[in-house]
Amino acid sequence: MKKLTICLLAVMALLGCKKSAPQQQDEPGANQTKSLTAANAISKSTSKKIFMHWMPWFETPDSKGAWGYHWKMNTQNPDVIVNGKRQIAAYAYPQTGPYASGDPDIIEYQLLLMKYSGVDGVMIDWPGTRVRYDYPDNLANSNALIAKLNALGLQFSIVQEDRNWDAGQTSGANGDFIYMQNNYFNQSNYLKVNNVPVVLNFGPITFHQPAEWNQILTGLNPKPKVIPLYGNTNQVGANNAGGEFPWIYQDHPTVVNNYYAQAANFPISIGVVYPGFKSFYQAGGADGPTWQIAYNGTGTFSSLLDKALASSVGIIQFATWNDYGEGTMIEPTAEFGYGFLTTMQQKLGVSYGQHELEQIYRLYQYRKQYKGNSGIQQQLNQAFNYFAAQQVSNAESILNSIGGGTTPQPPAGTGITIKNKWLNTFLFEDNGQVKYGSSNTDARAKWSLEQVNGHTRIKNVDTGHYLNIEHLYSYAESSVIPDTFYSSYWVIEDSNGFKRIKSEWKGTYLNLENQSGFAQSTSINATAESSQWTLN
Repeated sequence: MKKLTICLLAVMALLGCKKSAPQQQDEPGANQTKSLTAANAISKSTSKKIFMHWMPWFETPDSKGAWGYHWKMNTQNPDVIVNGKRQIAAYAYPQTGPYASGDPDIIEYQLLLMKYSGVDGVMIDWPGTRVRYDYPDNLANSNALIAKLNALGLQFSIVQEDRNWDAGQTSGANGDFIYMQNNYFNQSNYLKVNNVPVVLNFGPITFHQPAEWNQILTGLNPKPKVIPLYGNTNQVGANNAGGEFPWIYQDHPTVVNNYYAQAANFPISIGVVYPGFKSFYQAGGADGPTWQIAYNGTGTFSSLLDKALASSVGIIQFATWNDYGEGTMIEPTAEFGYGFLTTMQQKLGVSYGQHELEQIYRLYQYRKQYKGNSGIQQQLNQAFNYFAAQQVSNAESILNSIGGGTTPQPPAGTGITIKNKWLNTFLFEDNGQVKYGSSNTDARAKWSLEQVNGHTRIKNVDTGHYLNIEHLYSYAESSVIPDTFYSSYWVIEDSNGFKRIKSEWKGTYLNLENQSGFAQSTSINATAESSQWTLN
């Protein structure tokens, strides 16, 4: 893996930078949105185009015979497994576990999740054609993703990394653009504005003179519009640039706010939404920024999305799908669940919710569980086609007929209830949250106890989700969670004729003490009736 010299420009010292290749996204101004086509697009309440920034640089022993740099950096060993999780160079853990970017099952899973969250296209952090470091692998992974996009009606654009060339190598950078012209620009789903291809540039980092960019773009017809980082048009040249885009800055959110104040002046403008910033560089023994932007749950993400939607931009870039090294990942993780994606669904006016995202995860699980079973894989191919056509019930019927992935659901009406002594109410699941109410006949209020690896898990009969406190929210969760996660393990203790439900992970007890409408797991006195339950 390449060793980058981070922050070659003064402005880059304030930016999140990638160890392998930084990324950006582009977007036409609001008056140009109609020039974008989105076949089979998910219906949304916003007219803005939604693009997801995606990294192609992850590898595993199955893909390359060894773990790639981005899962381990210089200090971590993914072969070490603690509490069911591999040791990776990140503070968040992907729901699927660490993966290979070119894995067809991962690509299918990631693109379906994007589509059902309201995404119109993917901005690919593109390594170029230089044969150096892991660039060829990244290029192959990028092309594997691109090959799947049309099946889902998704667009794409390239985020070019001029940093991957050395000073004076404009001919090499020109070769990258010739490759784009021959392989990407002629595709119907490549992002164009007024029939002109759009290419983002994360910088520039190496080439800072318009004369150099004139050479880089020589021989291209039509000549693409290059979109550099906010404030860098003068380096690319006004005749070559088509606008500017912001990224993730230490001066959060001031720089982004300043960009929105000027966005209407750019022919092509791009909003940015990110969840926070917490890099693993220092812990991973690598170079890179160490400043942080707090996640505040999904609060930072949500507020930035509100700003982007209220702005004049025509495209919103979500940064990023999977930069674990910088902690800007949006895809489902053990720490955040589906929180960022469901926030997108709600604010973009997408009619789908977490249930559909969980069914897509089931598809991925079955792909892995039945690897090598050609008959079942053919059924899963059909399930994918149904998902692509937004025929969710048909896809789910196939998954249910196969079984596996998640535990088959018990018949409706079976299971036990969990009744609180103090309030005489029953726990039930609602949209991933554990709430309480007066009904003991609601299917969502039925639970079952399961033994896994010597531990007790509590499963909701209606959804098949498991009671857990994985994200340490102010409420208990009921969601899809691996059976190796201690956050879903509980100890049922006797207490004066009732039961107390103790988290094996944190040693806290399920209770209704705050009467907030949700169950919570906190430290609480054993005599508190709000923490005492009847299970029957």
